[in-house]
Amino acid sequence: MKTSKRTLDRISVISGLVSGLLVPALAGGLLIGCGNAEPEEDLGTVPANMIQDNDAPLAPIEALKKDAPSDESIAFEGKADVTLPTAFDIVNLQTPVKSQGSRGVCSIFSTTGLMESLYKKAGMANPDFSEQYLQWSVKNQVKAFTSTSGSSDSYNLKAIVSYGIPVETAWPYETQPWTTLNDPACTDQESGHPTICYTNGNPPSAATMAMKYKLPASRYVSTSSIKNVIFEKKTGVLVGLDFFYQAWNHRRSTLPVSSTRFGQGVVQYPNTNDKTESAKAPAGHSIQLVGWDDNMEVQVMDKDGKPTVDSAGKPVKEKGFYLFKNSWGTASFGINNPKGAGYGWISYRYIKDYGSANTADPPATIRP
Repeated sequence: MKTSKRTLDRISVISGLVSGLLVPALAGGLLIGCGNAEPEEDLGTVPANMIQDNDAPLAPIEALKKDAPSDESIAFEGKADVTLPTAFDIVNLQTPVKSQGSRGVCSIFSTTGLMESLYKKAGMANPDFSEQYLQWSVKNQVKAFTSTSGSSDSYNLKAIVSYGIPVETAWPYETQPWTTLNDPACTDQESGHPTICYTNGNPPSAATMAMKYKLPASRYVSTSSIKNVIFEKKTGVLVGLDFFYQAWNHRRSTLPVSSTRFGQGVVQYPNTNDKTESAKAPAGHSIQLVGWDDNMEVQVMDKDGKPTVDSAGKPVKEKGFYLFKNSWGTASFGINNPKGAGYGWISYRYIKDYGSANTADPPATIRP
């Protein structure tokens, strides 16, 4: 079938917007990714090979869940007699959605976002902390993941609890990774370079001399406790998870994807074919869960990107989704999410089966 120029133009626009997303491995490496607007006209399902490709390589997936305990080994957290509402969120405690650009530092952004919300809850007017410094701290002070761009929520929190980070203006974030123009050793290979290639150098004196903000403690959270933590503690929960390209409607999917669902930020449980195809280019992502909706229903899509129906012809739907804050900016993913551009919905089952969760305690004061 011939594709119209108008459709191709629309695809080009969409692909131009979706910058800074995940990419599969290069040379066999493993990767991590690491408003109320009217819905755009649906293009229907779009074959991945019709989407332009300019994503940057990201970090090894094993970093994202390094040293994470099994979900079953984490004790339930919460009051046994609490009655949870069917829908709830703490979007009012969140700072603006940011973009990680083309660097594989999703967990740095999700962790900093959690920290900012905890400081906002504690009374700081406009908390804005340095992702650039946290990336440096994890690798140089905690001494973890020194030869890769990747990191994990738990190690990021360890850096914040132990050493603290300054405000954003002390060392502003750089959206592009270092290349050979910055240092001859910083080639386009994903791992094995000097640490400065993944931190974009060392902190300036403004950052080293700046006040460092900390959190008092962090901990793993069982997936069964996520709602209780969000509702009872009024704090978000970080989740590092395996990435499935079609489920996220990501343009690197080898299976058809939906631009409309990408714009809504809807992430469903992966089907069998998506799991198989995604395993060919293993990836992961880190997000902050900030709410849920028990009654939200989305029709399941099959491997061909078509709505699934049962034997009686009735729609097969997936029910129950967490609300999450993403780090892909506000120009594409979740642009039509009713909770705000850059937010998404991800299925309960996805988080339960593929997530590793962390959170932290708020500061006693707004100073270190």
